[in-house]
Amino acid sequence: MESVRVEAVTPPVTLGEGPHWSNIEQALYYVDIFNQNVHRYHPDTDTHTTLHIEGGPVTLVVPHETRPNVFIVSVGLCLAAVTWPDPTRSHRTSTFTTLTSVDRTKPDNRFNDGKCDHLGRLWAGTMGKTDVPDNPVPHQGSLFVLGQGCATPILDKVSISNGLAWSEDCNTFYFVDTAAYTVDAFKCNMKTANISERRTVLDYRKEGLYPAFPDGMTIDTQGRLWVACFGAGKVHCIDPSKCEIVRSVKLPTNSLTSVCWGGPNLDHLYVTTTTKMLTKEQLQAQPQAGAVFR
Repeated sequence: MESVRVEAVTPPVTLGEGPHWSNIEQALYYVDIFNQNVHRYHPDTDTHTTLHIEGGPVTLVVPHETRPNVFIVSVGLCLAAVTWPDPTRSHRTSTFTTLTSVDRTKPDNRFNDGKCDHLGRLWAGTMGKTDVPDNPVPHQGSLFVLGQGCATPILDKVSISNGLAWSEDCNTFYFVDTAAYTVDAFKCNMKTANISERRTVLDYRKEGLYPAFPDGMTIDTQGRLWVACFGAGKVHCIDPSKCEIVRSVKLPTNSLTSVCWGGPNLDHLYVTTTTKMLTKEQLQAQPQAGAVFR
């Protein structure tokens, strides 16, 4: 098996999440959720800038397809459009345009992970107030699809909505509810954004991986899922046709949160991490916790 070089490429943050690679800019965007920051890392120039957004936890960031320097972000229970005047320079703002709000009867909820399908629709999920998998407020969240200015729920009774991915033919949608400790697959009708026939690809408890659990996720050109394993310090490569882990990559910190492909050839795997749930002793032993790794 080919060797892998693992390196930290950004300074640590508290809760890094939601990595998104901009192929146009050749830059990585990600968030620090409770510090309400969107981060941009540009590998070619080794530069790092931030956009601070007042208003609530910021859990996802996706560049707008046709509006330069406009980004779709979550702010609490809102999906919003925010302008970053010059992403190569750090900036602060309290101004954003709310596109839609969800879970209005559940004010303790917030958005968590989200990403766009190949038609440009944003799929994003919510979760309850507690995000410790062993003690969540169960089934408070939902998975939504944003389109035409409103968010349509497509899956309810979600505890911690997390990783999302689609097969190349878009007939299969993969999803992680972290509190269920499973990576699941659905039959997907991309035209209508309907999902059905849920099945489990991998159960982390049955595989003996508990108390570690699945978090963010991406997919490769061979149809294999790459899943950040929170608590084990590993990225697992899962072959969904075999329902088994076929490879793993160890990182020098325990709490991995999400993954995405990047680089000119999309062959660099970027991994966000956090200092969350690490003891003082663990933080001393893992000084790069909270960094983005490549």
